[in-house]
Amino acid sequence: MKKVLITFLSIFAFIVCQAQITVTVGSALLQNPGTDVHLPVTVKGLNGPAGGIGVTALELHIGYTNTSLVYDTTLNFSTLTPSPQWFFGANGIEYSTNWLEPTGIKLNIPDNTALFDVVFHYLGGATQLTFDTARCLVVDSAFNIVPGVHYVNGQVTPSLGSGESRWNGTGPWNTVANWSNGIPGDSTNSIIETGVVTVLSKAVCKSITINQGTIVNLSPDFSLTANKNYTNNGTLNLQSDTSGTGSLIVRGSVSGSGVNTFKRYLDFTSGFPNLVSSPVSGAKANIFGTNSVEKYTESSASWAVIPGTDNLESGLGYRISGSVSATFSFQGMFPVGDVTLGNLSFSGTSQSSSRGLNLLGNPYPSAIQWEQGNWGKTNLDGAVYIWDGYKYVSWNGSIGSLKDGIIPAMQGFFVKSNAAGASLTIPAGSRLHSTEPYYKDAEAISDVISMRLENTTDINHYDETFVHIFNGSTAGYDGNQDAWKLTGNNAYPQIYTTGSDQSKLSINTQPEFVSVPVEYTASTAGSYKISFGGIESFNAGQPLFFEDKTTRTVINLRNSGEYVFTSDGTQETGRFVLHFQEVGIDDHSGGAAFYAWSNGHEITVANKSGILHAGKFEIYNMTGQLVFSTGNLDLPATIQQDHLPIGLYIIKLNTREGVYTQKLLVRQAGN
Repeated sequence: MKKVLITFLSIFAFIVCQAQITVTVGSALLQNPGTDVHLPVTVKGLNGPAGGIGVTALELHIGYTNTSLVYDTTLNFSTLTPSPQWFFGANGIEYSTNWLEPTGIKLNIPDNTALFDVVFHYLGGATQLTFDTARCLVVDSAFNIVPGVHYVNGQVTPSLGSGESRWNGTGPWNTVANWSNGIPGDSTNSIIETGVVTVLSKAVCKSITINQGTIVNLSPDFSLTANKNYTNNGTLNLQSDTSGTGSLIVRGSVSGSGVNTFKRYLDFTSGFPNLVSSPVSGAKANIFGTNSVEKYTESSASWAVIPGTDNLESGLGYRISGSVSATFSFQGMFPVGDVTLGNLSFSGTSQSSSRGLNLLGNPYPSAIQWEQGNWGKTNLDGAVYIWDGYKYVSWNGSIGSLKDGIIPAMQGFFVKSNAAGASLTIPAGSRLHSTEPYYKDAEAISDVISMRLENTTDINHYDETFVHIFNGSTAGYDGNQDAWKLTGNNAYPQIYTTGSDQSKLSINTQPEFVSVPVEYTASTAGSYKISFGGIESFNAGQPLFFEDKTTRTVINLRNSGEYVFTSDGTQETGRFVLHFQEVGIDDHSGGAAFYAWSNGHEITVANKSGILHAGKFEIYNMTGQLVFSTGNLDLPATIQQDHLPIGLYIIKLNTREGVYTQKLLVRQAGN
């Protein structure tokens, strides 16, 4: 997409006050899937003579869901801002456009002027178009960015449809010619009379009847919703591949003598297992062929292989290990009501992090959302845990690394009981199509900071931890608020925090702004980065600092959103602290142990209190990066450093007496 960037204006812009300005992207309600929808973008408050403010530039970014909308073109430009003045286009999930008045003179635009129409091909389902307000700009004639602009999102909804429509033929669900009375909507009884229909959209109907000899293929990453009943006397294939899995929700009854096949693609290329659950009752473990199928035992925190003839119980999870990626098929009738799982194990003997862990599973052929609907929990903690290929991700109902608490179809998950007699009811009301956008009704959560750890040479494997300051929580582990850190694959870095009771947590909710120890593991020596998110959720006056005790570095998180450091790959505890108050660096730890000074390109280290030998000598810069390392250093010693820039450094000595650090100022740069 060709684009002129106008955000450079913010470099020299200053904020001015003005009347309310509104930018709106239109809505299209009760639309027929398979048709084109025109969504006008209109403005108000940009007419100077009418009390508004004239403008010289606009930049807009509008997100959309590509399973419902496919961008086509932009049409019907206002004569005030004709097409050649705009640069626009879409990348599949976002429409972007910007305009700069050619003469640089302000333009007055009458209220309710439609600047242009964005045209999408509509695939079906209710969906929203959402402004990215942080990146949208309105610029006045003095090249000031106008604050307080109100952006109004749009939506597209499907038609209710006719009373009944019959399918005859072969093709996608949205093929109008194959339906007797139009593409089905919420109020349409759809009947697959003959042929094959493939769902490549968000299909919806009041009820669906699949006749004998007909086939419905539900493609990966697309969905079918029946608001009432489902009758299958033919064949339904819910398909799955590397791109994703189809999704089916039936809100009424299910019946019929046909074949319901639910496929699940499992990726074993990484060598890691998958946690899986069955969407049908009566499936056997041998559907996974020669792959290992294991159950988890809470009392011993161990796994045990089960025979291929064992039933896969609805609502339970299983660990599948293999070496060759493949697609596996479940056949049978699927649940549409609530699913209750009782007698969950609580041995009370295992260690705290694994005590009470029970491996359950999503019993539906669609995603479910933790705590959406009326979840029935007895003697259970509030968090849920999912294995994400090489690590566990968690969600406590409000925050966490499991995005919005969405558990995919046929996915196993862990919950944690806290007493005997634990049970869980998964409500049918928790079902949703995971390809749909999730819009949280509650206000944004404040005072939450996230920390993401990754090797700088491998950004595809990372771990996250969260700290939430919430009045009324506890400093130690709280089953209603916190989530334990479940250990992932040790080949990849992991990060967590500790509570006041030394609990290792992936989600740590604290009652007040106290310092929080941050721990990590990294089995490979190298450079690592911690990225911090959620800074904007804190009051602007709240101090946020991160300390590296090894290099004696403290950074202000409001000035730097990331910290890069070096690890030698060995177990290291007590290195990092997250502070919610002003903090500095003390000099006493190294000062009583050794001297260090630079002279030109030479660094001299001399013993001060009996230290004669260092097993390892290291130099770190003030961002925590290791710039020099050597072993077996006898003191006093002189180290040649020809390429060390001028600046402040941290020297670290590893000795039999302990680990000592000292600051070093290099006054002359190396060649």
